[in-house]
Amino acid sequence: MRRLMVAGFAVAGLVLVPAVAHAEPKASAEEQAAAAARPAIVTIEVAFHAWVRDKRTGEVFGGAKGYVASGSCTGFGVHADGYIVTAAHCADSGPEGGTGMILDGLARDLVAMGRAGTEKEALSGLAEHAVVEGQAQDSPIERRILVHRGISVNGDVTKETLPATVVDVTPFSKGDVALLKVERGRLPALDISPASDLRVGSPLLAIGYPAAAEKISDPTVEPSVKDGKISNRRTKDSVPYYEVSAAASKGMSGGPVIGLDGRVIGLISHGPADETQAFNFISASSVILALLDRAKAPHGPGPIDRNFKAGLDRYFAGQGAEASPFFDAVLAASPGHLQAAEFRKLTADAPAAAPEEASRDV
Repeated sequence: MRRLMVAGFAVAGLVLVPAVAHAEPKASAEEQAAAAARPAIVTIEVAFHAWVRDKRTGEVFGGAKGYVASGSCTGFGVHADGYIVTAAHCADSGPEGGTGMILDGLARDLVAMGRAGTEKEALSGLAEHAVVEGQAQDSPIERRILVHRGISVNGDVTKETLPATVVDVTPFSKGDVALLKVERGRLPALDISPASDLRVGSPLLAIGYPAAAEKISDPTVEPSVKDGKISNRRTKDSVPYYEVSAAASKGMSGGPVIGLDGRVIGLISHGPADETQAFNFISASSVILALLDRAKAPHGPGPIDRNFKAGLDRYFAGQGAEASPFFDAVLAASPGHLQAAEFRKLTADAPAAAPEEASRDV
């Protein structure tokens, strides 16, 4: 999350079901929405590698190895064909992303070397005279993006890592949304809510991987879920944002903010640097949809997602026997679907005959 914030460029898992599988599950709307969204949430690891050249003198900064800026963010699937959305400041190689971070690092070095009085002074000079480039002069900076997702393999929880490319970016100052693509099919995806559906006071969940949690707990594939409400509609330079009361921190940037119907209403973007309370801004769903439309990228849940949601609805209604065939349909189409495997275990003694409603069109 950018705190602003390029907050760190993630963990407490929720208890999604009661310990006794055959008792009627008692779950809040928040718990059910979190369970439905969880399969589509991923972590994103980003690294930028570059050198900086002074156009006036030809001096190149970075030595033999160059500068590296790296960190982690959160993202979420928007289509089964491998399309993933995250925050632009996590993936953009331009001035409001990787290039800016490289220059920030050089500014600190210039101050330490006594060649600038302050970082602000150093950045002012760099903005006018510096070129950030790859190892060869005038080549683009190097960008490496990896997407990590939890999967089930032979009953064990493991992590799948997929290289990603950037399809399109709406820079931080224009809305802070990036679209990535991984070469993997049948990925879980979330539905995106039209902006017209959103009202001040609506409850929401912000989901992501806070980087600080990994310093005090064991690694996990489960994201953190923070609850809150839409506090206000705001704009900055005519770009729509939502002020929310959900907590968010470094590493959660790019994570989805969902309503209790499970649809995405925005993504975690930034918050005031001096604010200690839960007071953050999310990029509006309208900005996400505009980027997807511009990129002509497909989006929306598929048969796997609909089967999973149908199974959850029945499970949380206490209908384990009716839920299990839907989880079976998910696992038949996507054997690594971690959450379907977990919920199927909770209905292990339920009959597995597939109902007519279960979609086999995958």
